[in-house]
Amino acid sequence: MSFMAKRLINKFRSEDYKKSVAHSFLKPNQKINIFRQNESEYKIRPVKNGQVVTIEPIANPTSQILYFHGGAFTVPMNEDQLEMITRIATESASRIQVADFPLLPGHSADEILTFSQSALELVTDSELRTFIVADSAGAKIALQLLVNNPGKIAGTSLISPWLDMQLTDPEIAARADNDILLDLPTLQKIGGWFDEGTTAEQWVDFTDASQLKNIGDIQIFYGGNEMLVPSDLKFIKALQSADGTNPIVTEYRDGYHDYTLWFKLSETKKTFKRIAEFIKDRRDV
Repeated sequence: MSFMAKRLINKFRSEDYKKSVAHSFLKPNQKINIFRQNESEYKIRPVKNGQVVTIEPIANPTSQILYFHGGAFTVPMNEDQLEMITRIATESASRIQVADFPLLPGHSADEILTFSQSALELVTDSELRTFIVADSAGAKIALQLLVNNPGKIAGTSLISPWLDMQLTDPEIAARADNDILLDLPTLQKIGGWFDEGTTAEQWVDFTDASQLKNIGDIQIFYGGNEMLVPSDLKFIKALQSADGTNPIVTEYRDGYHDYTLWFKLSETKKTFKRIAEFIKDRRDV
């Protein structure tokens, strides 16, 4: 792990950053929307309780990225997430399609999925090959789309995926105190909101290889400090056993959740480079 990452971890612990993150997840200002505040800069298309935002960071893109942001399904997309996906898109010569999905608790998990399916159908009506990039909670949505739409996505990159909504695994509980960003009771509460709004048969079991067939190439990045590592490892094991699925896994030792939102980290720069190379290698296949 880099020296800068270690310094940030110490800073987060001393400032009890986890408490601030938990508060933002449970009491977000959902009236803020970075795209509606600057509508003239983007192409915005309303879609089923949400919107698809098209951004052209470069001229003549050769691929496109459908992006699902993190934020525990409750927090609107923020400027750091926009900068993250813009850097990845620029490096990979891609157009950005932001899936600005409806949020909990005002909308249900099934409504989020309905929006996301419509967003996917909208953006894949294009001459450009479509890739998915998703971080944290966004990975839950992305995975479901992959399962429901085999062959439509050219490749997927998941950063610090949050896939287990119940979080009752004792191994996760044992790691919770050392996670510098995520508060276990907060995620369990929001996970309960998510599960209350699901039709069970519509959502895949991320640990069941038989349900993860034909996902294709999928990158997974996570930090060794995350309390979610046990669920990540179960997911990776299932992917490795699934037919037609090829997981490409990178763990950064002692890295923390959603580390890619801190842009000066060497781990972040390496991740962006690997995602960009992943996209460029597959856009003409």
